[in-house]
Amino acid sequence: MAPFDNAAKALLEDLLSMSGGYVLDFTNASFADFVEGCIGFDPYQHYEGSKASILRQIWTREPFSDVARLNLDLIERWRVIQLRTDSEPSKYEQHILDTVVPIFESSNRPTLSADAIAFLDEDFGDIDLAALPTSLTTAEIVAARLAEIERCLLAEAPLAVIFLVGSTLEGLLAEVAQSHPAKFLSSPRAPRAKGNVKPIDAWTLGELIIVSQAVGVLSPDVSKHADQVRNFRNYIHPRQQLKEGFEPRIETARIAQHVLLAALKDLERLTAAAPAS
Repeated sequence: MAPFDNAAKALLEDLLSMSGGYVLDFTNASFADFVEGCIGFDPYQHYEGSKASILRQIWTREPFSDVARLNLDLIERWRVIQLRTDSEPSKYEQHILDTVVPIFESSNRPTLSADAIAFLDEDFGDIDLAALPTSLTTAEIVAARLAEIERCLLAEAPLAVIFLVGSTLEGLLAEVAQSHPAKFLSSPRAPRAKGNVKPIDAWTLGELIIVSQAVGVLSPDVSKHADQVRNFRNYIHPRQQLKEGFEPRIETARIAQHVLLAALKDLERLTAAAPAS
């Protein structure tokens, strides 16, 4: 792993527009909220100076794991700004990314299990969206979302991938359940509240996945690898995301994408296995 030395710091300072005491587009208040949300403390209660000066002090004095996490989040914010303005990285900016991101990711990125790697290696082949159950959301919408997920992966925006995968999978499974209410509501795994089975439109994605597997709609692989997706609604709220310590990286986003592809393949098989009317 290359060190986060003075040369790397100078590159990152250029990327984050730290000349003149600034950091990206932050105000003092938004910078304080961002840092606290990332590493758990208000920087203005620990350090003094401009935003850039405080960030340099954090780099020097805080644990490297926290520094790596904060810097990756700052780089993610820079990427979002680029997307918002429809800008492509210059050669120099790409050089900065290629130099500094591996420094932080090597410290901050969880190691994938062998099982997760094997799941990512699965090839589901071409998915025929036209073969999905006719009751489901139009194939055009699903295709558009799959394309947007690819764009988010290319932009290295893992949280956006989680939201897109979670909402798409939730919508598809809810439509399947509502099209076969007797089958889903009578399952022993159907969720209950106060002794009664909850109405399908009140089921969470996690509950939809569990019941869908129980009634044979989904394969075990989808449920097994859906941990990063099933609670996606929680992470819409930054404070809840911080509370749960949810920090998606690009590998977990790719697993989420694979979960959706596996589910679509299962739904395609469901239609193929249905008796002709």
